[in-house]
Amino acid sequence: MVRLVRRVVVAAAACGLLALGNSTGYAQAPVPGAIIGTGTFTSFVEDMDRSLAFYHDAFGMEVPPIPESGGRPYNRSNPQLFAMFDIPDARERHQSARVPGTRLSVEIMEVQNVPHQTHQLRIQDPGNATLVLVVRDIDSALAGVKQANAAIATPGGKPVTMTDGSRALLIKDIDNRFIEIRQPASLPETAAGATNNIVDVRLSISVNDMEKTTKVYRDALGFKLEGETPFAADKATRALTGLSKAEVRRSRVQAPGSPLWIEFVEFKGVERTALKMRIQDRGAARLQLRAQNLDAMVDTMKSAGLTVVSQGGTAVPIPPGLKGALVADPNNFFLTPFAPVPK
Repeated sequence: MVRLVRRVVVAAAACGLLALGNSTGYAQAPVPGAIIGTGTFTSFVEDMDRSLAFYHDAFGMEVPPIPESGGRPYNRSNPQLFAMFDIPDARERHQSARVPGTRLSVEIMEVQNVPHQTHQLRIQDPGNATLVLVVRDIDSALAGVKQANAAIATPGGKPVTMTDGSRALLIKDIDNRFIEIRQPASLPETAAGATNNIVDVRLSISVNDMEKTTKVYRDALGFKLEGETPFAADKATRALTGLSKAEVRRSRVQAPGSPLWIEFVEFKGVERTALKMRIQDRGAARLQLRAQNLDAMVDTMKSAGLTVVSQGGTAVPIPPGLKGALVADPNNFFLTPFAPVPK
């Protein structure tokens, strides 16, 4: 299984899977499924080596060294992982770019030998996932981005002051995926060392229907919901995105046991096309979710109208000692609930 954004002790999740003892002999109600944390965010790309080099060059993130053979190797065939992704006979490799001295990371995965498409991402299209890098100094981050020859998506090429006092800039990485660099008005608590410019990682997902999306995350997945706003013609967001006629509304959610914030943004007043991606497509992304009673959790997700992509429409075993499923949320952003298999 891939590494976590903030590394968690899997044994703790395993404890959540253990059924309560039944010393009385009476039948007990089934333990409901629950999300108990988040894992890594994964970006699916054309060339893993090229993408890792970008995160190293633009942001100073640590990446695994390239072996003397000249390229990072592909992993051995993993039929169970491929059953979860529904990509039989694929070839894949994945590694993480990590903020030095922290557990903040982004996983890069490359899938080959299966049909795929490269999607042209737009910030307003439902299903677009934007990585948000929270930094101490956005001007320093911008200098690194320019040195790496990254494309700047914000018109004018300069940070925009947002309504909350933060400064933000949109760029595109080597795979044309949006990244928002954000310097908050006041820095959050962080374990990142003083020499690290990146102090936190968040996600921003463009959604098709805010009510439908937040209902699923709050009611089915048990996320905390806050920060809901009505549609507004926000000048700062228009300047940040270049969408001069857009109105936006926002909310944000957080999973139990996780420090990761996921921000939802719905656009109107601009042309939008919902993204219809498969996990192997260039532009796809997913977030791991640590689960308790995984099978029940997957059933809950299906009852909420979400699509289970994994073969058979159920969670499947994944070595070593895990079980997981690939599920598309209402915007076709992929989620992977997973849990250790009880011994």
